[in-house]
Amino acid sequence: MLQPPDYKNRTPSKIIDENIYFDSVGYIYRSLSWLELAKVNRNTCALFYAALECRLGIEQLLFEELVLSMGTKLDEAEYEKCKGNSTKLYKIIERLNPDYKKLAEFTKAVMSVNPQIPPLEIWDHHKLIKHWRMVSDYLHLTGAPKDTFRSEKWIKKAIDTIQNACEYIWNKKKSGFTAILRPEKMQDEIYSTWLKYKDGKIDLNAVKRISDLTLPILSKRTKA
Repeated sequence: MLQPPDYKNRTPSKIIDENIYFDSVGYIYRSLSWLELAKVNRNTCALFYAALECRLGIEQLLFEELVLSMGTKLDEAEYEKCKGNSTKLYKIIERLNPDYKKLAEFTKAVMSVNPQIPPLEIWDHHKLIKHWRMVSDYLHLTGAPKDTFRSEKWIKKAIDTIQNACEYIWNKKKSGFTAILRPEKMQDEIYSTWLKYKDGKIDLNAVKRISDLTLPILSKRTKA
């Protein structure tokens, strides 16, 4: 289990000055910090900042997934198309690597037989997009003040929505890492297993059994 820094009881000054990172973890960390302030003070600005950082965190996470999926095959033109838009990021992942979910599942199954490899997590891209859309609603005040930032019901729903999105990402980041075995870099035995799994000829249990038998042999061959 990873031990991230505590996001509670932080002042606005600390939020903008300490532990500043612009990866998905950094954005979500700041979002949770702003959200704690919003809970305590019912501060609308803190709530906006929490929503903004959360949305940026989801966009960054999807971009990280895209880079992980494509590696050096992602060119600058594709990057410009998807930059700053989670829906486009998701569609590009689907278009450039339609087997990504299966590949992530396959990678997790292969790596699970090695006790030295930390736990791997698989992201639900549909869920990330849903959270992104719901959180984005709180970046735009549409309606009378009594129905929005002056409404306790509206504030509670906003806090719950942002909290749910942040916690989905935060908890998965704490429990494991993300990794992908790209087919073009797989050893022959692993690649043939991948093709069988991709085509539905074997399930994940079979992948684990094959990996348990194959990986020690491949490791000895590499060292030889």
